[in-house]
Amino acid sequence: MRGHIAKKGKKYYIVVDFDKDDNGGKRNQKWLSGYERKKDAENAMPDILSKLKNGTYVEPSKKTFGEIMETWLEDKKTSVKYGTWKSYEWLVHKHIIPHLGKKKMAKLKPQDLHDFYHKTLLKTLSVGSIKKAHVLIMDALNRAVTWGEIPHNVASTVALPQGKKTKFQVWNEEQLKIFLDAATDNQYFVAFELAASTGMRQSEILALRWVDTDLQTKTISVRQAYTLAEKGHEMDDTKNDSSIRSIALFESTVRLLTRHKDTREQELENNEIHKDSGLVIQTSIGTPLGPRLLMRHYYRILKQISEGYPSFPNIRFHDLRHTHATLLLKAGVHPKIVQERLGHSSINVTLDTYSHVLPNLQEAVLRGIGDSILGGRHEVQEETETTTLLE
Repeated sequence: MRGHIAKKGKKYYIVVDFDKDDNGGKRNQKWLSGYERKKDAENAMPDILSKLKNGTYVEPSKKTFGEIMETWLEDKKTSVKYGTWKSYEWLVHKHIIPHLGKKKMAKLKPQDLHDFYHKTLLKTLSVGSIKKAHVLIMDALNRAVTWGEIPHNVASTVALPQGKKTKFQVWNEEQLKIFLDAATDNQYFVAFELAASTGMRQSEILALRWVDTDLQTKTISVRQAYTLAEKGHEMDDTKNDSSIRSIALFESTVRLLTRHKDTREQELENNEIHKDSGLVIQTSIGTPLGPRLLMRHYYRILKQISEGYPSFPNIRFHDLRHTHATLLLKAGVHPKIVQERLGHSSINVTLDTYSHVLPNLQEAVLRGIGDSILGGRHEVQEETETTTLLE
């Protein structure tokens, strides 16, 4: 096997001459890639010849980056939840393919991805979303390497833009009371109260069944979630294994659920609802409540509050979960308990998410211990110095 450089048009090619022994008894040539400069082709040739000899050479893909991403996206549809896949599809079709889709894989360089992240996406997406896009690209290119479509992953060396972590808003005790008071007469008040008092995700609240609610032991078990499906919504597994958990209820929440259950049972007896889905939160006709309808009621309440309190913080429904965790931490509840209530995969997630709250807890903890590491309260005693005059 020998190689030499040949020029064709304005490009330089590495031409490999195969001996009969190297190519199954046949003698032929292989023209590889097209280089802008002769020097680039000369520098690349030794490595290519070595890989051809040991059988590790990967033919440059004729596919475009867009084709690689489309194939990856289609395969992902059967391995992740539909809602997750839709978020992938949005990033791929809205941002990745429109900007880099036509680029040939053989010509895709780390510089292309660096400029894409730092100069294109940074204008429209948060740093967090850019990092998600990078994860998708890394996964797609890693798979292409495994399948022998490309020799290496050009995204692996690309540095991502840095930015400040997006901070969420929460309500204090007074603001939460204002909201709950305003929502008391709403037909979905139970959903709002559960979000505030348990820290459950919206999808978990909408999928909560009476069979998973034990009012005697004052606990609820989170076992499923109301998720996006290809057609409408469906009951699915929780976000992850750690999301399957039991949550202890406050006395006020137990009383609320007891009244709510009694009312529901009376409606069933009187045929005031068409059917019963077995869910704690249902529509007036007994069907599962969709997220959009719940959000309409939520923001309607916030609008009413803003008429009396113009500066009232307009937080997201998901921020009720953050409000729950923040108030517990400020009350001195151990982060491990907060982690278990929220269903975080580890306490590190909890500590990282609420790190801005934790420094304020140190002062409260020290006050609870006492004046020193030994505990207790001590009066400061002034020492008097005796001066001895030597004569």
